[in-house]
This record gives sequence, structure tokens and C-alpha cells, in this order.
Amino acid sequence: MRKSVSTSQATASALATSRGACTAECQFSLPGCILERYGSRLHQNKHGVPRSRTANAPEGRAGWRWSKLTSPFRLSGVSMYRNTILRPALLGLSALLLAPTSALVPSAVYAQNVIEEILVTARKRTENLQEVPAAVSAYGAEELRDRGVDNITEVARLTPNITINETTGLLAGTIQVFIRGIGNDPGFDQGVGIYVDDVYLNRTGGALLDVYDIERIEVLKGPQGHLYGRNTIGGALKYVSREPDNETRMRVEGKLGEDSLRKVRANLSGALVEDTLFGSFAISSTNHDGYQTNLYDGSEFAGADRLAVRGSLIWQASESLRFKLVGDILRDDSDPYVPTRVAVNLGGPSGLGAFGALLSTANLFVPGAAYLAPGQMLDASLPTNKDHVNTAFIEGGFDEYELDTTGVSLTIDWDLNDAWSLKSVTALRDGDFVNPFDFDGTHQVFINTLRNRKSRDWSQELQLHYSASNVNAVAGFYYLDGDFENTQLTTQTPLLRLLTTHVKRTHQDDRGLESIAFYANVDWDITEQWQLSVGGRYTEDQKDIDQLADVTLTQHVAAFLRLPGLEQAPLVLSPTGAFIVPNLPFFNFFLPHRDTRGNIIGLGNRETVITYPENKIGDDKWSEFTPSARLSFRASDDTLLYAGVSTGFKSGGFTFTGPAYNALTYEPETVTTYSVGVKTTLVDGSLRFNAEAFLNDYQDKQFTVIALDEQTGALIQQNDNAGEIETRGFEFELLWLPPVDGLAVNLNLGYLDVKVKELIDEVAPGVLGNVADNHAMGYAPELTVQARVQYTANLGGMGSLTFGADADYRDKMYTDSPIDLTNPFFLAAESDDRILANAFVTYRSDDSRWRVTLEGKNLGDKRVLENTFNVSNFILGGYQRGRTWGLTVAYEMN
Repeated sequence: MRKSVSTSQATASALATSRGACTAECQFSLPGCILERYGSRLHQNKHGVPRSRTANAPEGRAGWRWSKLTSPFRLSGVSMYRNTILRPALLGLSALLLAPTSALVPSAVYAQNVIEEILVTARKRTENLQEVPAAVSAYGAEELRDRGVDNITEVARLTPNITINETTGLLAGTIQVFIRGIGNDPGFDQGVGIYVDDVYLNRTGGALLDVYDIERIEVLKGPQGHLYGRNTIGGALKYVSREPDNETRMRVEGKLGEDSLRKVRANLSGALVEDTLFGSFAISSTNHDGYQTNLYDGSEFAGADRLAVRGSLIWQASESLRFKLVGDILRDDSDPYVPTRVAVNLGGPSGLGAFGALLSTANLFVPGAAYLAPGQMLDASLPTNKDHVNTAFIEGGFDEYELDTTGVSLTIDWDLNDAWSLKSVTALRDGDFVNPFDFDGTHQVFINTLRNRKSRDWSQELQLHYSASNVNAVAGFYYLDGDFENTQLTTQTPLLRLLTTHVKRTHQDDRGLESIAFYANVDWDITEQWQLSVGGRYTEDQKDIDQLADVTLTQHVAAFLRLPGLEQAPLVLSPTGAFIVPNLPFFNFFLPHRDTRGNIIGLGNRETVITYPENKIGDDKWSEFTPSARLSFRASDDTLLYAGVSTGFKSGGFTFTGPAYNALTYEPETVTTYSVGVKTTLVDGSLRFNAEAFLNDYQDKQFTVIALDEQTGALIQQNDNAGEIETRGFEFELLWLPPVDGLAVNLNLGYLDVKVKELIDEVAPGVLGNVADNHAMGYAPELTVQARVQYTANLGGMGSLTFGADADYRDKMYTDSPIDLTNPFFLAAESDDRILANAFVTYRSDDSRWRVTLEGKNLGDKRVLENTFNVSNFILGGYQRGRTWGLTVAYEMN
């Protein structure tokens, strides 16, 4: 005979049972799991009556949320709620009233697949992704593993309207990020901020983060100036590492693959003193052979020899006070990627064709008279294989490559009372970089540079949080002190400069930054449906530069001849030619040699060597107030509509090369973004659809031009601002769990339209005009699409098999900015449209401890340009890596 049980009795019984049975993953479907704690320990479930039912909690603080129940069957960040989903409250109460105490699992009639709630900290507090009125994407550790994401650049294939790449066209080990066409070109501060556990990385060098010991990665699109401050005009990437807790966890993973890949990742975490002191340690080691072949000597480049280590300690001093200490180390001694020649400019009076003729023509009259030896020509060839390079800059060059970083941070969370809390984040990061540059892409020496840089960044952030029934607010202060010291040697030869050899030794290059900011943001629930968010930030950046350098300038012999077509052509001569050519009957005169002021210092009949200082100082300050406002409407429990305006600011800086003693400055970038969006969960929680449309008013974009200085003839980098750019577009992200156990489908699409509205340049000698119609911006593909299908088959007591495939389409785009569309040479910086196809199969043991994955990336072996850099007559680039495979074996203990 069935025994009648009251609702209160059933609930009490469930709570009593759950204390012993329910795990951190809530493996049993017990009503006691309806209330799930989140915050500082996101994966621990607490049972019993909570102190309050809070929709949001400040980042790093604990709170409570109503949660649907989960089973241990998980699929890349989503839970497949088989036989465990709770219906609305009335239906759940009825089931309890009608069921015996032991029948706590809902009937299979209610079974369906439901997308798991994702927690993010985009507004500096922990909340549901679907409740944030902004374009935010988040990816947990399990999904990142399933998608084969080994480093942060691969996040670009998970979400639309974003490009992330290593700047292999110029400088290995450095990252470049663009969101919706806004980011940074090499040599400038980043336009998309990168954060590791709330610490802003002030340098793009060393920001090529390995994905290990991770909780999740968040992508925040659009300006984040009001909360995240400087250099987030395009958005922000947040790398959130996993925190230790009472549970002992251990994971060891080994991977073999293409080019003799050997990758090891391991982490261990747990309680050192239960409920009080927790620790974790993680390591990632990556080694593989180079896949670039140097035609000069057969050596290999684009190999890997990297070691990354992270450790953390958390001290729960009391219920209201918590300390978190994190340290990380990166050691990169790889054989770096060497930029590949993409294009050579042969035409025009300063093209490689003309220079080659002037450097060799004298050999027609007297063999050996020209600067180039008889039979020698300037190398204008392009590689026939994208993995072929040709450089002699090895010893004292690429062999010296090194990238080391060390960071430490201390986070303090203090709950002052139920409404107020204080958070402090203190961080110190040191960097040591040795960067070789071969700007011409050939074994012939046109221009080479070896740079040694040391940096130190110290930052302090204070956040004051307030949380009430209908108001969540944060106010903060941010301070950053950044310094780096730089020494450099650059050699430029007549192959590049024609008439001179220019060797610049930079003995001291000290650059400083002091950034101060105050910010505040208030989220006010006007009613249960309407929320108004208002925020603002005042930022003041002060930068200075102090350079001490000397230049050794060798002026070579150049002669003019009285021959048709050569009357105005300076033929560059060897020492032998300087002696013989004046005796030829058609000799006219030598080009006189001059000092830096234009005074004649030699007849030009022999080489002249002069040395002069090229020092530089600069000190300037830029400030901006960046407000934001956003209004959201909760149309239903599952649908959020919002609209808003946000602003961003990236400070100006200096031109670091050239003869001017007082460094020239360029202006800040600013952007104002207008957006409307929708977030909705449909089909009983099995389909999530998020979309946003946006318009960016982008002012004074910073860009670089490499050109010969009119005064000294030296190749210099000039930094400047474009006028006005408008970008508009939309994007959506869809996740669907069909009514087939184990199946998940993703579809993302992004559209971007970029228009240069104003770009002032010289249209005729001495005449300025708007040349916007003839220029285009880079890293702004019109269309990006990602699609994924994943299926998990349950093998009963033998475990499970997961099959997954994804494709990432990116439209053609330029890989430099701005691009002069009237010059065919610059058009070579266009990257073709491409589809990257990837697939994997994973076996998981029944106890989830063992995992074996076989993966293939870029299965179609698509090799397109990722980035380029233009230096005078050369465009150098880095290409998408070709097809690779990998086999991973992992063991995990929880």
C-alpha cells in the first residue's frame, strides 16, 4: 500500500538524503539541489535554507541561484538532463505529493535535453550569461578541450566577428586581436584588452596564452571602457583559471602529434587545511619540431619549446575575508616563426627593379665597378612553398629569440556586510624579450634588427560593490605603472637605401606609462522586467620616452654618366669602380656627400663615414571620460531585449624613430558604439539564440607607415591617425540540443561592413585631401560563420564515445591598415576567404577518469595569410598553419 507523504516531509527527507549523496556535480536528482551555490566556489553545491535568494553576486563572492538539476552526463559545457529535469514549481510539487519518498527522480515522461546555465563575470560580478545585456561569449574547460583549443588564438573559431593571431608576419610570440574590425596594428597598444584572473596584460608579448588549468574564457564584444578601462575599445578577452577548493583534483594529459609534437599538461589542487587553505599547481610544456625550412642553410623554424607554470593559494581567513595569491611563469625558447615574403615592389623609381639597376649597371662598363658583384642581382624572388623562408640572419639573430614572463597577483575579497563588499587586485608582471627581425625575407641583407627588451608592469585595482534587492553597483579605482628598457641594433644596407649603409645602435630606450582611472556602474532593476545600466570611467594616461642612440652612416660612391637615359641616374660604385669610372670618357661627376644638416663634407669620390647622435625625448598626457548606458527588458522568463550605447578610449603615443629630438606624437583613438540585442532560450530550454546588431563610430584610428626619411634617407616608422571610420553589422550565436540524447549543434554568423569616411593625405604636391574612397581597413572580414555538430554515444558500462566536427569560414580580408586600393603592391596583403575544418573523436571511461582524443585540425590544409607587415619594397607575412593531427591521453581524478 502506497504511503502518503506531505510536501514538507518529502522535502525534509530529500534534504537529509542529499547531504550524504549529492556531489559537486549534483549527480543525483534530488530536490535539495534546486538551490545551488555559486561565487567563490562555483562547482560546490550547498544544501539547506540559504541566507537569501540573490540573482547576482559580486565577482568572487558566494551567492545562491535557482538551478535545474544535472546528471553526470555532460557535453562540452552543456548538461544533457536525461530523466532529471524539473518542470515548473507546481508540476514538481504535484510529483512529490504523488510519489513515495524513495521516488525522488522525476518520471522519464519529462526527460529532455536542456542547455546548462553559464556563469560569467562580464559586469565584474557573477551572473547568468543570459542575463547580461551585452554580447558576451563564454567557453568552459570541457568545451575548450573538446574543441581542441590549445592556445588563446583558437578562440577565434568559436565566435563570429573576431580575429586572433600571433603576429608571425613581424614578431613571433606576440598576439593581435580584432573584434568587429577594432583592435591594434603592430607597434601600438592593444585595442582589445586581455585579462588573466582580473589582471590586465599591458604587453601583447607573452599574451599568447596556453589554455591550461582553466575554468573558462570569456569574450566581451564592443567597448568596455566604463568597467575595463584603457585599451578595450574593441572588447576584452578574459582568461579565468580554475580555483582550488576542498575537493582534491588531479589531471595529467599527454599529447603527441604533427611535427613530433610532445605536449604535457598537468594540474593538482585541493585543500591544504580543510575549509581554510587551498592550493593548486599546474604546468604546460609544449615541444615540436619546426615546420618552416630555411633555404639558406636548411635549418628549421616555427618550432616550439615552451614551458608555462601557474600556482595559486587561497586562504579563507573567515566567512567574510578571502585572500588569493597567484603566480605564473612562461619560458619560451622556441625556434620562432620567420616571416615569409608575400610581395616585392619592383616598379617605380624606388622599387627593387630600379635599385637593382643602379647597384649593378656600372658592371656593364667595367666588370667589378658596381656595388653589386658581376652576376649578382637583388633577390626579388617569392617562395614557391608557404613554409619556405630564406634568411641569413641566424647567428646573432633568430638564434637569440627568447620570451620570458613572470607574474604574481594578490586578490583580496572582503564582505563588509550583506550589501557591501570590497575587492583589491594587486599585480606585478616582468617580461624579458629578445626579438630578431629580418624585414626583407631573403638571405641578402637589406634590413635586420635585433632588439632586447625588459619590461615591468605594476597595477592596483580597488572595487567597491553594493548589492540590494533591485540595485547592483560597483565603483573602482585603477592604477598602472608600466616601464620598459630597450636596446637595439638595426642595420640597413644600400640594397634598401641605395646610397648609404645605416647602422643604428640604441643604447638606451626607456619608456614609461602611468595610467589612473576612476569608474562606476549601476544596474537598477526599475521593475521586474526593466533594468537600466549606467556607467562611466575617467582615464588619464601619461607616457614618456628617453632614447640615447648613435648612427654610423657610410655614404658610398655614386657617379653620374653622360649617356642617354643615365644622366640623372646615380650609379653606385664599388671601391674599384670609384677609382676606374672617373677615367671613362662619359663620366660626368660624383654625387657629393653631405652631413645631416645638408652641408657638403666630401666630393663623393670615396666612401665617407660619419657618426652622429639620434637621441629622442617625449612626455605627453591624454585623458578621456567614457560613459555607457544600457536599457534591458525582460520580455519573458526566457527572453531578454536590450539596447545601449558605450564608448571606448585608447591613448596616444610617440613616433620612436626618425631624426627629430622631440618625439612626434599621435592622437588617441575613440569609439562610440550603438547596439541592440536579444538573448533567448527556446524549446523548453534546449535552444539558445543570442543576437546583436551594432554601429561603431571609430575616430582617429592609429596606423603605421614605413618610409624613407627625406632628411637622412633612413627607413623610419611613422605613427599617425586616420580620420573617421564607421563599422556596422550584426551577429548571432545559436546552440541547439535536438531531442536526441547526446547531440548538440552550434551555428554562429557575423556580418561586418567597414567604411572609411575620412582619411586626409596628400593628393598632389603640397595639397591635402580626403582619400577615404581609395582606402580600406584590415582585419575586417565581411562574413564569418562557424558551425559545429557533436554527438556522444553511451557505451553502457564501457564509457562513451564523442564525435565532433566543426567548420570556421572567414571571408577575405586585408591584413594591414589602411590599404591603398590604387596600389597593386599593397593589395598583396589580402587574405583569401577560407574554411577551416576540424574533427575529433573522444573516448571517456565509465568513471570519467580516462579520456583519449584523436583530433585533426585544418583538414582541408588551407594556407591563407593571417597577418602582414609592409617594409619599403617588401610585404612579409605569416600563414595559417597547415593540416595537423594530435592524439591526447588524459587521466583525471576528482
